Amino acid sequence: MSRLFSTIIYYLLILPISYLPFKLLYGFSTVLYFVLYYIVGYRKKVVRHNLSNSLPHYSPEEIKKEEKKFYRHFADFLVESTKSLTISDKEIRKRCKLTNPEILYKLHEEGKNAIVLCGHYNNWEYYAVGIAQQMKHETAAVYKPLKNKFFNDLILGSRQRFGMNMVSMKEIPRFFAKNAASKAPTLTIIVNDQSPGNPKTAHWNTFLNQETGWMKGAEALAKKYNQVVLFGCIRKVERGFYEVTFYPITDKISEEQEGYVIDKHAEYLEMAILENPAYWLWSHKRWKHKKP
Repeated sequence: MSRLFSTIIYYLLILPISYLPFKLLYGFSTVLYFVLYYIVGYRKKVVRHNLSNSLPHYSPEEIKKEEKKFYRHFADFLVESTKSLTISDKEIRKRCKLTNPEILYKLHEEGKNAIVLCGHYNNWEYYAVGIAQQMKHETAAVYKPLKNKFFNDLILGSRQRFGMNMVSMKEIPRFFAKNAASKAPTLTIIVNDQSPGNPKTAHWNTFLNQETGWMKGAEALAKKYNQVVLFGCIRKVERGFYEVTFYPITDKISEEQEGYVIDKHAEYLEMAILENPAYWLWSHKRWKHKKP
């Protein structure tokens, strides 16, 4: 997509939509759901396959029900992410609340750096837009750059508006090395449920009833730089409103066996998904690699 075409799409379609009030946005979301599910059938085979393999105790009727709920939520996520481009600080704080920030406040007082692991569950865009300004730590989030530079810069600008520092995957080693020498405690958010690039070097466990490979980078960074590790679960309270709760994984990373952090992250994420399966990103080809 050329930059000119991207610019036209943004200013004539995306930006005007982002200024709409939430009531109108959710009306648009209902139409979008109908288009994605009934007309386009966006990745419907992938979604159904993932749901069926992950929830084998569900009947075909229950799988279809969760499938439809996923597309409804996914449509909401898309319009909410569009809204995040122009949402105010006051509004995002109302819609993305922290239930137990005192856990991280204590770590900040102790001068400890931390990594918060999370997944593509509920609205992770609200994480990026609404978390940093509620933290005492210098807060950063790791991201994978988009191929389209226009939209990549657009999303970065949105996520960084209220204090979040975005760190590309290529910049991670330099970022952690720099912060190790800094006196300001840093909190780094890592979405860690992507499919690993190399299955031979991945950590493998059982996740949602399937052999699943995980990237080891987050655990390796935590060990190298002696970071406290937590899981950050974002739950939907009602349409458009979310809560983030932090769960400790370890504050003694040097004493943990290899794979402990990844296994614990997988355990917490699975528990969250099973509470409300429709809110995870089932359209992602999570299990495209098989265990060697």
